[in-house]
Amino acid sequence: MFRICFIDDDEKFEIPLFCDVFGEDFDIVAATDYDELKSQIDSRKGWTPDLFVLDLYFPSGPANKEAIKALRAEPLSAKDDNAEIRTAYINYLKAKERLARVLDAWNQNAYGGFKLAEKVSADYPEVPIVFYSRKATLEEAIRCMASRNVWWVEKKPTGRNTNETIELTKSAKQRIARRFKAVISKVDSEKVKRLKEAARILTENLREFG
Repeated sequence: MFRICFIDDDEKFEIPLFCDVFGEDFDIVAATDYDELKSQIDSRKGWTPDLFVLDLYFPSGPANKEAIKALRAEPLSAKDDNAEIRTAYINYLKAKERLARVLDAWNQNAYGGFKLAEKVSADYPEVPIVFYSRKATLEEAIRCMASRNVWWVEKKPTGRNTNETIELTKSAKQRIARRFKAVISKVDSEKVKRLKEAARILTENLREFG
């Protein structure tokens, strides 16, 4: 059985869900931070990881409680009513702006995920990494692929509520498990190398545009 290390800052929902869904297919060690995970690995004699699965967004400080309260008081304005393209685009922009405000209120960003990948790569240079996130932007996904040892960016199944998210994750289990196993076995390694090189070039170009 392949061995997976999973790191996510949500110990009440994301970690139990991951272990419950994928625990039959993989031997999983999970934690909310790298030091805790490393301690668990070291305590298991002869246990070496085959894959690291990392969340991307982590808190960089305490949440802004007043901003969160204000966000929760706002009615959601986006409507799925087959409106014209212009209206749909405006709603998209509103949703995108709201997401940015939510992340800012909770003080969450991708910096923690990238730093985490650096630590993993330094200690386990031969072990591949998969980022497992539902909030990554296109630019962040490109930067993920350009990072050392990252083989894939997998989107977390996301429902309208907790129960739907659980059911969608269970439904996607076989597909995601196949991806994890393919990464561990380093299937399509040449294709991944080409993707990583393209991501590296794109990341450099994105820096030039600020």
